[in-house]
Amino acid sequence: MNILIYTDNDLDGAGSALVLKWYFETIANVVIEETGESTLVSKLQSKNGALDTFDKVFICDLALTADLIPHVDRENFVIFDHHIDHSKLKNNYKKAKVVVKPYSSCTKLIYDTFVSKLSLTKERIDLIDLIDQYDSYKMKDTTALKLNAIFYIYNNPKVQKFIESFNHGIREFNIQEKNSITLFFKKLKEQLNGSEIFEGKIKNYKVVATFASYAINEVAHALLVKHKADIGIVVNTDNQTVSFRRSKTSEVDVSILARKFCNGGGSVGAAGGTLTEQFGNLTKLFTRV
Repeated sequence: MNILIYTDNDLDGAGSALVLKWYFETIANVVIEETGESTLVSKLQSKNGALDTFDKVFICDLALTADLIPHVDRENFVIFDHHIDHSKLKNNYKKAKVVVKPYSSCTKLIYDTFVSKLSLTKERIDLIDLIDQYDSYKMKDTTALKLNAIFYIYNNPKVQKFIESFNHGIREFNIQEKNSITLFFKKLKEQLNGSEIFEGKIKNYKVVATFASYAINEVAHALLVKHKADIGIVVNTDNQTVSFRRSKTSEVDVSILARKFCNGGGSVGAAGGTLTEQFGNLTKLFTRV
């Protein structure tokens, strides 16, 4: 049996591919390719007719839009995703098997789907839990943050390197990984110290915003905690994107903001889109701290 996996190039994407690899490790040859929503079509096209030679092709942790779905709606494709906007498009699929629903992470969704057929060590289950903690940003301690820091510092292909490093599950970090963690948080601190901060209101929600191009999740989280805000917004002028995050105590759905102001989407707690004129008009209501 031959299995091809296309997965997002972040920690949750790596975790998704790893759980599938564990599931198939004794019964199939597994090929893993990391991608993003913007590069998926070109990745698929590069395979030409070879896609039909795989018994199953998995698409993991990608928030596919209506225009992307036709490219993956094939008989031998299986779609796993946890993003809200994608879940609303499930009826667009006619051929592929679809497991798309709001979930804390795609890694956990895949694990829970196959849990009755998996026999994993405690180390592997703990790794799944750490990835789920990070992607849902509901962390019990700093271990999940450190795990993401290691992934973040990898050179490409990040997913493959993560799978090679943590195939047996979570373990004590080695010297090189500890150095990566130190470097990550040093650069994060520099990013935070050099950032201009803006505050405002969206309806009755307090908003804090800044510019950053490094460790977006961590920058947003730090802003939310420090300024006791409901919504954190990070503008990345390097790639013209906008990221929205909500605090643990807020019930606001930031995916609505991403759709309305940035032609984007995401989950209730984390979403994003592109810089638009609508977003520019919104920021005129913010003032520098």
